[in-house]
Amino acid sequence: MKNIYTIALLFLTISVNSQTTTVNTVNFDTNEGYTAGALYNQTGWDSQFTGNTWIVDPVSGVTSVSSDFQMAAWKQGFSVSEVNDYVTFRVDLKFIGTFGTNNNPLIKIGFSSSSDVAAAPPPPNNGVFLRTANYNTQLQLGNNLNSGALTPNASLVIADCQGIDESDDLAVIVTLTLGADASSSTISAKLMNLTDGTETVIGSQNGVSSEVFGAATTNIYGFFQAQSFKNTGGSGALTEIQVSSVTMTEVKTLSVKSYALPTFDLSQNPVKDEVQLSGLIEGSRISIYSVTGAKASSHVFNGSSLNLSHLNTGVYFMETPGFAVKKIIKK
Repeated sequence: MKNIYTIALLFLTISVNSQTTTVNTVNFDTNEGYTAGALYNQTGWDSQFTGNTWIVDPVSGVTSVSSDFQMAAWKQGFSVSEVNDYVTFRVDLKFIGTFGTNNNPLIKIGFSSSSDVAAAPPPPNNGVFLRTANYNTQLQLGNNLNSGALTPNASLVIADCQGIDESDDLAVIVTLTLGADASSSTISAKLMNLTDGTETVIGSQNGVSSEVFGAATTNIYGFFQAQSFKNTGGSGALTEIQVSSVTMTEVKTLSVKSYALPTFDLSQNPVKDEVQLSGLIEGSRISIYSVTGAKASSHVFNGSSLNLSHLNTGVYFMETPGFAVKKIIKK
């Protein structure tokens, strides 16, 4: 189940001009000291329940579950402090079996304000559901309120309309972007099929719980929880969810107050296809990053408008040396 898209990094810190990125990845194998047995018995993990829970197979490097509604919480705490800082939680997984005819949540992935989820379960409005939709012709990322689609709809079509092949490795990337308060913070996510290289647009929902917003500035934790994946209806039968790796990433921008960085202006935001910049001199280098920290495009400012039509709909960060990072929304 391993794939070439996962890079094992342990507390690697990368400076990208006015951003600092820290990444930590777990692969559940013997090289990292994992042993066979319940995940909650491994160092750095907790569970809401005991019993039929997530089980580690360190030889194959996966943790798996065969029962509904079982949660695993990673005790690796990350933190952010400034508006537009963000934390990303990536879960690489696959489903074993086939889908039936029900549209229902399969797994929830998100953030917790406590590492002890047995005593303090994660509050609502802090993650996304990976669910079946349109009678299992799609895998869709749903919001935490009613499991409706994120905005815009982040879904992948299931090619054979019966279920994904067991060889398909998937990744769900969930990002908490800090706002001035809980209501202006956002949860965004995308789904990737690592086997065929397809991926969804980045969908989002506005607002997070006050508990998670408060924890984001101290210690925030990632979790994943099996939902009603076995109840897929008809002749379908999903028997297991396997998780091969998890990755937490924090991206911090330099404080405008601390460094007194100047700003530049956009002619519009949200941006459709083109945007004019003011306050920059010609020759300024501009980098645009997605919410996952990946560079989406690079430009050299020549006084003309920037063409951003190649970007997918979603939230991005525009950075140029010596200036405060600018959050942009591509529509």
